[in-house]
Amino acid sequence: MNINRAVLVGLGALLIAGLFSSGCGRGKSPESIMAAKNTRNIEKLATLYWAFQQENNWLGPKDEAAFKSWIAKYPPRKLKRIDIDPNNTTKIFVNERDGEPFKIRYGVKGKMTGCNEPVIFESVGKDGKKLVRFLCNVEREVNDADYNELWERGFAFIREQPKN
Repeated sequence: MNINRAVLVGLGALLIAGLFSSGCGRGKSPESIMAAKNTRNIEKLATLYWAFQQENNWLGPKDEAAFKSWIAKYPPRKLKRIDIDPNNTTKIFVNERDGEPFKIRYGVKGKMTGCNEPVIFESVGKDGKKLVRFLCNVEREVNDADYNELWERGFAFIREQPKN
């Protein structure tokens, strides 16, 4: 086991232990906690994007084909943990809110300590606003001007930390 994987395993164990000790996970399995944090496709895609980065030196997939190919090979038990049907992974690329495919920023560089880069974008949105999901497990509903800046410039555009 290399040092990065050992650190990640340790951090994951601390995170789960923290959830249980804080009362967030009392009586719940780690699988049910993960599924509860991934109820919508935008969340599931961001989780998978981060998992891809973990396995690829913190670099996001180069394009849609690479991402879908990687997901197709991802262990079914891990997909089930985040409430994804291993036999129908393509449906997570469609937004439930507007019925359109998500736009995804490919090739985003992350880091083990966290990353605030926006990666998953609604295509159409609702009522003049579009959701953008960041790798830091946060999303924002933004107007078209901010949406375009985030798509083009990423986190460099954000003047303050995104809020839930």
